[in-house]
Amino acid sequence: MTQPHLTRPDLEAAIQKYGPILQVNPTEPYQNCSIEFFLSHATLIDSKDPSKNIVHPTASQLPQAPKKGTQYYFQIEDACKPGDFSTAIAYVNALCKTGWTYTDIQFWFFSAFNGPGTALFSSLEFNKVKHTGTIDLSPLGEHVGDWEYAAIRIDNTTKELIGIILSEHGKNILHPKADFAKTFTFEGTHPLIYSSRNGHANFPSPGPNFTEPIKILGSPVGLQFDLLNTTAAGGNRLLAYEKYQVVEADWLKGTPNAYPSPAWLGYPYRWGPEGTSISMDSKTLGQFIVAALGKSEGVEVDELLVVKVASELLHAFVRSDINGSAAPAWDAAWLGNY
Repeated sequence: MTQPHLTRPDLEAAIQKYGPILQVNPTEPYQNCSIEFFLSHATLIDSKDPSKNIVHPTASQLPQAPKKGTQYYFQIEDACKPGDFSTAIAYVNALCKTGWTYTDIQFWFFSAFNGPGTALFSSLEFNKVKHTGTIDLSPLGEHVGDWEYAAIRIDNTTKELIGIILSEHGKNILHPKADFAKTFTFEGTHPLIYSSRNGHANFPSPGPNFTEPIKILGSPVGLQFDLLNTTAAGGNRLLAYEKYQVVEADWLKGTPNAYPSPAWLGYPYRWGPEGTSISMDSKTLGQFIVAALGKSEGVEVDELLVVKVASELLHAFVRSDINGSAAPAWDAAWLGNY
């Protein structure tokens, strides 16, 4: 039996009824922007023949698949990093794979630059927090180009919203309908999605949103480490049900109702430099730890504890990939492989 699909009018109706509202952190230094804004401040680099570099390329000038190694990538001007929210738009990828009785409508948000991570270190005494310190991990976490998405899951028969999926640093978190009331705030039928400062990961509510928790020792003393993904109300808001472009709807391909694909969608290379990374040594990490433990307040720090903690944590910081973001159409989530 053939599974039902949404018609193109059904898809448009679902977007306009349930499309999310993206809430940007009010202190966000790296705002969302459009692909056109990004390209107008970028240079397409041809690593094999620099004479073929293109300053401020148009989408139609971008190389298309199949990918040839790492031949192409982008470099951006400093003026590009803050983005331009006035140009921001949600790029919609709708998919309904074989066997699905629902359609996932993904709203992809683009930022020209991803900022550094922020860590919260807490010193522990008998497993209770004694002192905390927030550390800017710059340049760890920085990279050119950043793609994140929020998806609404629509039942193909009832046309109702049955799930919300949020991207969080490469993770895909599904929130079923049963959790909506306790997890999300809605404006009418539109869920509010909160974007974290610097990293643009998506969360259902404002707050510190701790990730990557690590605890070492604790009694009599120890250390707790968390990455911060701070979200808050009061910043720019993108109404994704108004400012959007459907760039792909897989089940409509080859039909009169198919959506045209923009040329940039076929660009298979990174949206920033290739082969770039940064390393952190144990001395630098130790300085972070000492700051978190409260030495600046005159607290004596056990150097042996610092060495112990640094050795336990260094693997998480030893190398950070600061290549540009990968092309979205080759992302596992774009293909429905969550």
